[in-house]
Amino acid sequence: MNTRYIRSYLRTTIAVFGSCLLSTAAMATPPINSAYSTDIQNSHVEDATSEGIGQVNMITCIMQSMRPDALVNQGNYIALVDENKCSANKSSSSNSTGGDASQASNYTTTVVNSTRSTNLDPMRVKVWLNEEDQGQASTIFVNISATAAPTTANPYGQFRLDFCGKGDTGACQMNGMLQGADGALDYYQTEQRGNNESSTTALRLTSVGTTTGSGKLDTIQTQGTDSSEAAFLFAYDATHFLRRDQHDDQCFSRDATDPNTGFSVWNYGMYDSVTGDRINLNSGFPINYTVNGTTYNGFIGYWGMNMPSAAGLTNGATVQKVDYSSNTPTTTNYTVVLASGKLTKYIKKSKKLHEIDKVQINTWVNDATDLFSGATSNTQYVMYWNDATSKFVITGQMNCDQNGCNSRDLDAPQNVSPAFWTQQGLQGNSQSLGGDVYIDLKNIGSSIDSTTISVVYHAQDIVYPSDMPAHLYCVSNCPTDSSLNDYLTGSSPNSPYDSTTFNRWNPSATYITYTSDTTAGVMKTNGNAVTATDMNTFQQYPQYQGGVRSGRLVTDPNSLLCGDNVYCDYKANDQDVYYMWETGPNNWNQFAAIKDNNNDFVKFDPPMQVNYTVPNDVTHFHQYAGKTIVLQYGGFGNLGGIPGNCVSSLTNQPVSCNQENARYVPDFVIPYDTTLGQVSDGTHAYLMKWLDREIRFASKPLADCSALSLPSNVTLPTSAVLKDPSDSTSDIYIGIKPTVTGQPRVIQGEVMY
Repeated sequence: MNTRYIRSYLRTTIAVFGSCLLSTAAMATPPINSAYSTDIQNSHVEDATSEGIGQVNMITCIMQSMRPDALVNQGNYIALVDENKCSANKSSSSNSTGGDASQASNYTTTVVNSTRSTNLDPMRVKVWLNEEDQGQASTIFVNISATAAPTTANPYGQFRLDFCGKGDTGACQMNGMLQGADGALDYYQTEQRGNNESSTTALRLTSVGTTTGSGKLDTIQTQGTDSSEAAFLFAYDATHFLRRDQHDDQCFSRDATDPNTGFSVWNYGMYDSVTGDRINLNSGFPINYTVNGTTYNGFIGYWGMNMPSAAGLTNGATVQKVDYSSNTPTTTNYTVVLASGKLTKYIKKSKKLHEIDKVQINTWVNDATDLFSGATSNTQYVMYWNDATSKFVITGQMNCDQNGCNSRDLDAPQNVSPAFWTQQGLQGNSQSLGGDVYIDLKNIGSSIDSTTISVVYHAQDIVYPSDMPAHLYCVSNCPTDSSLNDYLTGSSPNSPYDSTTFNRWNPSATYITYTSDTTAGVMKTNGNAVTATDMNTFQQYPQYQGGVRSGRLVTDPNSLLCGDNVYCDYKANDQDVYYMWETGPNNWNQFAAIKDNNNDFVKFDPPMQVNYTVPNDVTHFHQYAGKTIVLQYGGFGNLGGIPGNCVSSLTNQPVSCNQENARYVPDFVIPYDTTLGQVSDGTHAYLMKWLDREIRFASKPLADCSALSLPSNVTLPTSAVLKDPSDSTSDIYIGIKPTVTGQPRVIQGEVMY
């Protein structure tokens, strides 16, 4: 048995409690041996119990990405693993849109050793995984012993995985064990975190076959003197799943064809519609950096650079790209260019209003006096255009805090006349149009022709320092060197923006002027850089931990004129191009690139914008049925733009996103089908294929689970089962992390040589 078995059984047994996956029939025109036809699709069931085992799911995903099964008895080797691909939290954020900086590769370096003496002996895998959280480095020590593959009598096989996460010294901050044997699965983990927080999770799952079983999961979260417990009992058979928590019992159908079964996809691949070949963007590649005899592994790409902070990478340093095209990896030197901020260019595109019927938009309303009864000013609302009634329909209100933004459904949808935005037009944001949106509603009359009104949206691209305009001009939400510094030092409590421009949407007699420093790659005001990058400083301002971004910037201030000597931000929507400047503590807030030996920038492909016409099926595609939306393809596996909603992790039913236990999920799945899964960039047709899908069981009346009995007297594993693979006195001691000087042999599951 190898780690592929381990992860398979985690994802389809722990989360599923016995898999029941939807069969997928491909009607592929591309050749049957093409990537479109042969790339593997994975499904797993998401349940309230999944959160308790999220960490071990992530670890086992990482194990698979290291490919110890492919390099048995080949000594120590380096594997690069993209943690974002295995993130335990990737499906929980209401702000996770995909295809943006949140999808940037985040490679961690691991050292792996996989051995097996004979075919009759267990396979042993030793792993040393580098971890870094806000500049704090640690190592996860992992030991795996895999003895037997799954069988009908022993559906989990026989294996044991032990792990310990710790800093350079001291005890394990995270210590856990996962074991499969004798038809049962046991899991136990403890974790200590900052702010006097800790957690403990224990699971026992027994089975008499692949379709019948029961168990118990218990999780305790502690912060200071406060603690909370989530305990679940469960049982399942071939058709149903019964779960009990502290509140009540829940019954679910395990029939994936049930019309109330929910599906969401987190990774898609895009393929040529004729050849079936993968569409791979030149979005980046791994790099090495050697300093003081130590080699660090990282990644450079469109969204910036990922490199361990311990490397101390500086502007002008030399890094190496590894070429794997031959049996022996070769390297090429490049020069690093770093800047403490980033300029992005937005290229105008447009549709007509009737083409975005039912497409969700978020918009900020300053003065809500005439919006609807009970509306609140200075609030962001969720709404859509209803072409049948020629009204906007407001369905929710956004609430933001240090944990992000979530929407709260209104008690009842509110119809609003487009005349509300007659003064300046409607400025907003739409996930299904790729970002910012402007609807030109200025000076409309009492009647409206949605076939003539323009909806402006944008494609975006990173601006390299050599291409920065000499001057840029801003009217609304304009950070300056002094306003940014004053805010972060506590001198000005309102915002990091110039006070005359903060949330200014009305005409202004003045504007802010920026000058470009193309050598340093930064924008300046008053001769000083408009930058701030210290993580510790930003932690005091949760709403800006994602960085500070300017309003729209244009190259000619007169293009913003909206009257006699007054300037309006909305006029930027008339321009073919505008810009935004951002700075902050994260790598995606900062510019990072490399130059070749000709002193030319190595430029990477931005995300592709493709149009997808949603199948005209209201049952599965809801309000988007028959509509055309804009998707952002950021490279294989990364697709953004599919709208989302929130479901309860307890019931799988739709809920308002601000409710407890709410999870944000994509609203529908692009079918694996040569007709219904087709997208286009306006010139070429492509095919989408889902790669990683979750299934949410359909809720059923409790009586439907009457044949199931919840277990009693389940003995959960305790801390007594824990072992420490970093402890030299332990029988599973894996040793200190070896020094490996060769190039990475595995990159995110792909064996390079």
